[in-house]
Amino acid sequence: MKALIKNEDAQAGIGTLIIFIAMVLVAAVAAAVLISTSGTLQQKAQKTGTETIADVSTNLKVLSLVGYRINNTDTSFTQINATIEVAPGAGNIDLSQLRISITNGTAMINNMGYGTTLSATNFTVTALRDPGGTFSSASPVISSGSLVAVTIDTPNATIAFPVRSAYSVSLIPEVGTPIVISGNTPSTYGTANYVTIG
Repeated sequence: MKALIKNEDAQAGIGTLIIFIAMVLVAAVAAAVLISTSGTLQQKAQKTGTETIADVSTNLKVLSLVGYRINNTDTSFTQINATIEVAPGAGNIDLSQLRISITNGTAMINNMGYGTTLSATNFTVTALRDPGGTFSSASPVISSGSLVAVTIDTPNATIAFPVRSAYSVSLIPEVGTPIVISGNTPSTYGTANYVTIG
């Protein structure tokens, strides 16, 4: 009868194999997590980049701010007209999504929206130049080269702008950087019906 030979080398080899398989599984799980995380980060980065480009490249430019008095003896404005255009390099801008707020420091008209009729809650837009043919009263979209006049109703009973008074006008487009024009009205309005204030 032959004697059995005890060989402990095989047992050590199986242990090493088990440790190796465990390391491969851990590495596979870690790689899957890293790939998933990098994919999520890439999507977020692309979204942020797209939004940033839209914010930077979609903007308005205010050329002038003019107060209007019905009578040249009135001590305040009944309307404020802003002449605006699309900033260089910007795409089309839908003015129906524009929101305007105006304040004199003590009173405020907030969140005015576009309308075809001027009121205390709606401003109107008139095309002065529309080379792209994108503007209509039903769809007030302006493009590069467009020039429009935005008329804001400022009834004296609601908000007054006498001489030497503070004012602030905020234009908030749907996409892009909000524009704030602020300052003080002139020391005298003279006899003019239209007075440049900004």
